[in-house]
Amino acid sequence: MDYAPLMALSAFLPLAARTALWQVPEDEVWIVERHRRFHRALAAGRRLAVPLLDRVKAKVDLTQQMLLWPSAPREGSVDEPAGDVFTARDGGKVEIRMRILWRITDPVQAAYQPNGPGLAIDDLAAAILRRLIAALPQEAAMTSRSTLDRELTTALTEQAGRWAEIGSVRISEVLAHPVPVRA
Repeated sequence: MDYAPLMALSAFLPLAARTALWQVPEDEVWIVERHRRFHRALAAGRRLAVPLLDRVKAKVDLTQQMLLWPSAPREGSVDEPAGDVFTARDGGKVEIRMRILWRITDPVQAAYQPNGPGLAIDDLAAAILRRLIAALPQEAAMTSRSTLDRELTTALTEQAGRWAEIGSVRISEVLAHPVPVRA
């Protein structure tokens, strides 16, 4: 009896098993596509996959995340990053510094956000703040942090509520942005 085909198969089986069994870590969901279309979401644990057909489109983290405004400075940088600048109703400009705590509740919808879930939250916050501050004079915008926190939390929850849960929004500073002086 010829054992060569059996030996070749036995050498190939561990490799096939290793590529067909995926270990999804705790607090993650992997979004799997087949033929470039959503196929399924894999929860934590060992999961079976078809190696040549399935590909992981995204590994979605389900833990609570923090978005900082302005984003943290790059390592080794001595410059303090500038916050986003918004124009108030009276033409004055204010700079906002804040943090947003959020977590993903629907990994499939979050994975298909155009620039990823973190940038989607960032863009939503910027658009909402632009609208809120444009309705206030500069002095009112600088003195109403708690009102801005509350309104921003409500609006973010409405907008991102389909796929993310907003834990809290905390505006740490609202600064008057200097207007350049013309000579």
